[in-house]
Amino acid sequence: MAENERTTENFQPQDPSYAEAATTEASAAEATGFIARIDQLAAENSDLQKKLADYEQKYTRLMADFDNFRKRTQREKDELAYFVSAKLLKDILPVFDNFDRARAFAQPDNEREEKLHNSYQQVYRQFLSVLEKMGVTAMEAIGQPFDPAQHEAILREESAGVSQETVVAELQKGYLLADKVLRPAMVKVAIPEAGS
Repeated sequence: MAENERTTENFQPQDPSYAEAATTEASAAEATGFIARIDQLAAENSDLQKKLADYEQKYTRLMADFDNFRKRTQREKDELAYFVSAKLLKDILPVFDNFDRARAFAQPDNEREEKLHNSYQQVYRQFLSVLEKMGVTAMEAIGQPFDPAQHEAILREESAGVSQETVVAELQKGYLLADKVLRPAMVKVAIPEAGS
């Protein structure tokens, strides 16, 4: 047996084409394996590209939804702040009106009353300044065309001097808050005469 083992160990094929054919077959099998692996990786890459595109779309939609949520929340917050301010200011305006009326009727007769009147004037200006800082502005109604969104007609009278309904007197001042009507002005309206 030792002799058989030696002959097997020393065995080398005599035909060189046999070794070349074996190498070619191994190379072909190896190439086929590489091609199959490349195809598999290409398919995986394609799947990953689709998943990436899907995730990018989901991300874009999510960001748009979040941006819309942020805008909606800010709008709701602004509306709530406006509502709270408007409610408070509507309660304060009658006090301001009374202050304004008292200020207009005050006729100081002596130096003491004059000092008191000046003190009230300073408080009035401070009150007016606070309202302005909050965004409250008085409407200019007299001489303007009647607008039911801004004016509340308390009195009407025919007048030959007007071609359309026009505010001729302001009975109670109207106010705007951030360009929205806080309180309509109570007005007297001149209307065109029936024959004109």
